[in-house]
Amino acid sequence: MFIYYFFLFTSIFLLVLKLFFAYKYFKNIENQPKSYINEENYTVIQPILSGDLRLEEDLTENLKNTEKMRFIWLIDKSDRVALETAEKILGNKDFFQRTEIFQMDDVPQEINPKIFKISQVIEKVKTKYTIILDDDTVMDIKRINEFALYEKRKDEWIATGIPYNYGVRGLFSKLIAAFVNGNSFLTYFPMAYLKESRTLNGMFYMAKTELFRKYNTFDEIKYELCDDLALATFLSEKKVKIIQTTVFCNVRTTVKNSLNYILLMKRWFLFTKIYIKKAFSMKFFVFILLPSLLPGIVLIMSLFLGIKFIFVIFGYFVLKAFILYLFRYSLLKKKENMNVILYEIISDLILIPVFIYTLITPPVIKWRNKKIRVSDGRIHYE
Repeated sequence: MFIYYFFLFTSIFLLVLKLFFAYKYFKNIENQPKSYINEENYTVIQPILSGDLRLEEDLTENLKNTEKMRFIWLIDKSDRVALETAEKILGNKDFFQRTEIFQMDDVPQEINPKIFKISQVIEKVKTKYTIILDDDTVMDIKRINEFALYEKRKDEWIATGIPYNYGVRGLFSKLIAAFVNGNSFLTYFPMAYLKESRTLNGMFYMAKTELFRKYNTFDEIKYELCDDLALATFLSEKKVKIIQTTVFCNVRTTVKNSLNYILLMKRWFLFTKIYIKKAFSMKFFVFILLPSLLPGIVLIMSLFLGIKFIFVIFGYFVLKAFILYLFRYSLLKKKENMNVILYEIISDLILIPVFIYTLITPPVIKWRNKKIRVSDGRIHYE
């Protein structure tokens, strides 16, 4: 019983501490004087693959939200649906003038498809800065001027966004959004506050174009499965500073059923395993890994201790979800539907069996219609 309460109060203490770190980090950036970026200095590179129901909507929204940014779209020659979608969007004259399409050959085996495509066009970028953006990700244009802070820096740096998902539809898509929103604020911001940013949000990052060229960045990591971690590790070795921004990106992942949900969560858990192997630190253990594991351990213990203890840990999950709901509002001033609290509670509870499922099944994921064995962080097709 003592261990039960010790683990529970440790979870609460770490949650409060992480909220404090995250709030301080966000406000430190928020309170800095900001100017406006010149969009003409930016090119957005997007590898595009059909299959997502929101593809046209997301691609269009990024173009709508910008005025002078240039876009480079990388589309497989064999992907007729993606090509037709792009052509439909570029029927808009303004979008057409700012967007260039490159049709790509099939990606060789054992090479990361996204990185392989980017590596072929980075030399063609004509602007000072390059943004790498996934095709299902929408930039928060209201916060994009934060990049002006980093344009003034004299050192070498790469800036990364933070996931905040909203506007999703369907039960399992909402559960994914609840997982992302319930964890990203308590992961990226606290680690940045502690000066422990060791990875990127691979869906959205930005640096000087010359930096990517100087270190031949994308060719160097093209065999890596977790390209965000590989990129961060490689550039950190070159003494490049990783900057965690407060520029949000909305990734409205469409998850059709429970199986797709489980497989996606398994993929993320396996990627986390690679992170632990390659970028482990004591701060990561104390502030990220431990708070993720302890509530689940307490929940399992409560099943043996009795109904009173089950209610206590359930109350913890309810309180945590409600506090995070208020916390996000305090930062974003964006009112979420109250049902996100329920989805966050459900997400926390079902993560435990999904985590156990990940441990007892082979470390194989399905990615871009191919099976990949996750072992040393490199791409190994089954």
